[in-house]
Amino acid sequence: MAAVTTSFIGEEEKAQVRAVVFGHLAGVVLAPTVKALWDRRVFDLFGSAGEWVDFDRVAQETRANRGYLRVALRLLSSCGWLKQQVESGHAPRYALTAEGRVAVNTAPLLYGEALSFVAKAVFLEDFLFGASDRPVLPSLQELVRRSKEGWGLQPDANPVVSRVRNQIREHLDGMLIGPAMVALARAEILAQLEQRPVDLNAIAANRASLTCILDLLAAQGWVALEPIARDKHLVSLTACGRYAAQIATSYGVTVSYLPLFDNVSTLLFGNSRIPRMDESGVELLVNRGMNVWGSGGAHRTYFKKVDEIIVEIFNRPLNLQPRGICDMGCGDGSFLEHLYSAVKNKTERGKVLDKHPLILVGADFNKVARRVAKQTLRKAGIAVYHVIPGDINRPAQLASDLEELDLDVHDLLHVRSFLDHNRPYIPPANYARGTRIGKSSGAFAHLGEEISCDELEENLTRHLRRWAPYVGRFGLLVLELHTLPPEVAAANLSKTPAVAYDGTHGFSDQYLVELPIFLDAVKEAGLKADPRFQAKFPPSELATVSINFFTTAGDPFDAGL
Repeated sequence: MAAVTTSFIGEEEKAQVRAVVFGHLAGVVLAPTVKALWDRRVFDLFGSAGEWVDFDRVAQETRANRGYLRVALRLLSSCGWLKQQVESGHAPRYALTAEGRVAVNTAPLLYGEALSFVAKAVFLEDFLFGASDRPVLPSLQELVRRSKEGWGLQPDANPVVSRVRNQIREHLDGMLIGPAMVALARAEILAQLEQRPVDLNAIAANRASLTCILDLLAAQGWVALEPIARDKHLVSLTACGRYAAQIATSYGVTVSYLPLFDNVSTLLFGNSRIPRMDESGVELLVNRGMNVWGSGGAHRTYFKKVDEIIVEIFNRPLNLQPRGICDMGCGDGSFLEHLYSAVKNKTERGKVLDKHPLILVGADFNKVARRVAKQTLRKAGIAVYHVIPGDINRPAQLASDLEELDLDVHDLLHVRSFLDHNRPYIPPANYARGTRIGKSSGAFAHLGEEISCDELEENLTRHLRRWAPYVGRFGLLVLELHTLPPEVAAANLSKTPAVAYDGTHGFSDQYLVELPIFLDAVKEAGLKADPRFQAKFPPSELATVSINFFTTAGDPFDAGL
């Protein structure tokens, strides 16, 4: 058993695991979207494969909310089931591909089976580790049985049919495996299994549901269950399962949007302005605690490049260093904690923190995130920190709030991670649609209303321009998320999570643009990227994450002088 648990996994096998995870994540967003479109008979408007249908016709005949309909149809383009044709100043057109024709004749009813579980999957952690799993158990057992049988989708001699059926199987499995992996990871069960095999009876969870989930993961090839005595099993991770456990936070952000996808039909064809928060300020369409957990885990992938920037800044002469670091959208505080550790352990400033303490400021719009951030920084033993409300659209308000703390906004290094795309939308004042030529292939919506790409790009440029006066002295370190053109995503489904990102962000009024378009907006806003510290992940045309250090100085090497 130990050999299975500790065996080596090569880069090719890791890529295969990631491809499966990307398929699972795509399923979480595509299954409810495709089923909603099917129920509204959207696909009846498409004739044979290759026949073009105008977006306006689809919107009018289905009475859809245009913004979210654009998001939905672009999703199908990104997974290769639709072709999208967009000309500047004109509404797009769509046509079913050969794969799309197979998919719409096969997937919707099967998706309906898995979607019956979504309302319970939202609370899977409670059922798995709470007082009783009775409400979830029958449907979970049936769906796991269906998954182990391949959902009745057999291989086919036609390679197109076979390829689409494999896609659909992964999507359906993702509706189950995604929430399961998140539940096991957040309960630290995966961490236990990474250390050593564990007696099933020793895991504190409802036995029936846990066994069901482990059977599912065993069928995926990630878990091994070895009988060692009557009614006693040893649970271990396979080599691929160990890697899947290591990247389990990858499921967190997408799965956190299950409440949204439980309401996606309403967003598309009903009241697009359904409440996003309850009376106490708790978000209704996203599990924010899970989201913060998932996004916090993702930070670690990019820390090495971030540390290069931190070391350069905090190795300068003391009079040329910032007093501290301000993280707008601090989330759970893990990014700030890491930055503090990097300064402390890798820089000259870290040697004199007793005389020149590093002031940390975490700002976040969300109450849950602020509470968790305070706990994170306190547990890390950080001496001087402040956690305050913050709105990325209001840098002047941040400056005022910092002044009340006897801090100058200009004396801080400003950082933010995966936040600029999540700014509340402010229509650009006095902007005439079509004034600029939009370049993004993205689909953008605000409460169901369609936002044209030219307007969105104008909004992004103005947003960055508002920040420029406040970050000029010590710069702005930005980690950002991006979309890919649909044709690029469709050709690389096994190599990118772009479909999942576009679904979660598009339906929740977030605004992902392609990396080159983001950098064009930065330049137009008067900010400059330091070429020493630019990075993108992956380092190819498939980049969906970028790291940049922006300044307003004439020479990036002079930042802070």
